Amino acid sequence: MANRSSRIRIGVGGWTYEPWNDSFYPADLRKKDQLSYAAGQLSTIEINGTF
Repeated sequence: MANRSSRIRIGVGGWTYEPWNDSFYPADLRKKDQLSYAAGQLSTIEINGTF
């Protein structure tokens, strides 16, 4: 039996996708506010800190 606190999270591997500018994000949203907006809409966002 699965633990009741177990969850499967489905999300995206980033938030800076050019096609999202015309479909996901509001037209007047500033680029610097995109992560905050996406975090309010999605339960999981991968932030890869390697470069």
